[in-house]
Amino acid sequence: MKSYSFRLNKILDYRKYLRKRAQIDVFNARIECQKREKELLGLVDQRAEISEECSEEETKGMSVSVYQIFQSFMKKIDYDLKDAHLKLNEEKEKVMVKEAILKIASIKKKTLETLKDLQYKKYMETMRREEQKILDEIVITGKGRSV
Repeated sequence: MKSYSFRLNKILDYRKYLRKRAQIDVFNARIECQKREKELLGLVDQRAEISEECSEEETKGMSVSVYQIFQSFMKKIDYDLKDAHLKLNEEKEKVMVKEAILKIASIKKKTLETLKDLQYKKYMETMRREEQKILDEIVITGKGRSV
């Protein structure tokens, strides 16, 4: 009998490729999300430093123009913080979407792998029956047929 070959092997290979690509996309999205988090933490630290510096200058006494400069800089940092929060949330959503795509790709790949395993088991069972049939025939007739 001929050797076993899975007819959908190329599709299985393609599904493995798609899953690998999805894993890479998830990895890249997570890295981008971590970058955004670091950016956000940097802005929070910068805002805290400027706020502390402004408080120190207030206790020493500062002119109105310097105070206005501090206030405009604080507004700019607040705006940047809001923007960074929005970007971080967008990146988190992207990560979730990429993870969902990865899950679907994994399920599709696993389905084909399961089908391949089931077909292989069926093939092996058929082979075992054929061999048993030949052995039974040899035992009964005393001679084997040509395979």
